[in-house]
Amino acid sequence: MRDRWRVIALILLSGLLVPLSGWAAGDWIRWYDHEHEVHVGTVLEVEGEYWLVGTNVASVDPPDAGIVIFRIQPDGSLLYTSSYDWDGVQSAADVLVADAEHVLFVGQTDTYSAGGSDMYVLIADSYGQALSEWVLGESLEESASRIVLGSQGDYFIVGNQTNPLDVIADAGAPGYGGLEGRTGPYVARLDRDGQAVWENSYLSEANVVLFDASPTVNGGCYLLSTVYGYPDNDDAIRLDRLDADGTMMWSRTFDEGNSKGYSLLQLDTGRLLVAGARSSAGGSLQALLMMLEATGREVWSRTYGGSERISGLHALVETDDGRFVAAGVQLEDYGQYRDDVYLLCVDADGEMQWEQAHSTGKHVMVEGLLAGTDGGLLIAGTGGALGEPFQAMLMRVEPPEQGESP
Repeated sequence: MRDRWRVIALILLSGLLVPLSGWAAGDWIRWYDHEHEVHVGTVLEVEGEYWLVGTNVASVDPPDAGIVIFRIQPDGSLLYTSSYDWDGVQSAADVLVADAEHVLFVGQTDTYSAGGSDMYVLIADSYGQALSEWVLGESLEESASRIVLGSQGDYFIVGNQTNPLDVIADAGAPGYGGLEGRTGPYVARLDRDGQAVWENSYLSEANVVLFDASPTVNGGCYLLSTVYGYPDNDDAIRLDRLDADGTMMWSRTFDEGNSKGYSLLQLDTGRLLVAGARSSAGGSLQALLMMLEATGREVWSRTYGGSERISGLHALVETDDGRFVAAGVQLEDYGQYRDDVYLLCVDADGEMQWEQAHSTGKHVMVEGLLAGTDGGLLIAGTGGALGEPFQAMLMRVEPPEQGESP
């Protein structure tokens, strides 16, 4: 392995700070360029900085990509950018700061692949110097979506395994949100030193794409997935519970209408909040929130955003006052290449407290949400205008005070 972290620039990238008409003072949206097209995987706050972590795509054919990190100051100005690449394709989907000296990145690589691609774990120091790496996977195609800190101080690397020979549809085909081949969850458990304890595939006859995960108190893990019914318009949400050995204890499917699950938040009470989208009787997708007991029993589910627009939620955060904010996208129809960033706040019973839709002028995919230490909400994602390469996006919004209209 070649360690080639590169500090590319010190505020040299073109990131235009755009004032937002009608928004609260201090709100902004900023776009960050790099050498090539950028796809953001996640956002986190590290010692007063915001880190946008993702993939720098140099070429699709032949495939060539690497990890990129934008380190951003609280006002949205770029501090500097680091990138890491080696022969082959690497993408960063998630990152976890283990301690002051160790940062763990997870994603996908084909550098040492036994099949088409594998999961990987890269451990670096706080300065971006690569320390070690692990490659996980079997003879099919594996990719990591999330890294979860387990209740025993270990790590769960969760993602998907795809059989490229069992083709469902072209990725991105109209009405289809899954991967090209039949897919199922793939999970690896690592000890505190990063060594694999076990790896398990949960590939089945169903076409299941995992999006998020959360640890259980007994050393196991919850998995949130969407079950794709393509070509029928009847997707469903699935929640699985694994024990510490990777055995599936139970699986719950929520198949009302056409439902999709994207984000999972575990509360201090043990309950689980799911964010996604749902439509019924041929109507438009609406933003969805579901509250579940730790057993997977549904407590309540509600849709938001109205029937006149298409809405979906992709990230969740709990506020200090016990409410919940979800972030996603909203658009008028699939024919337009412009999405609003959609924000929604609810109480513990799912009652709406406020909602906002902020225009971006671009096609946007929301990938992360943070409650900043300054009280603002930070929304991260990827966006691009028609015919232009995708850029990294970070938006700051000052939320309304409780009882205040947005």
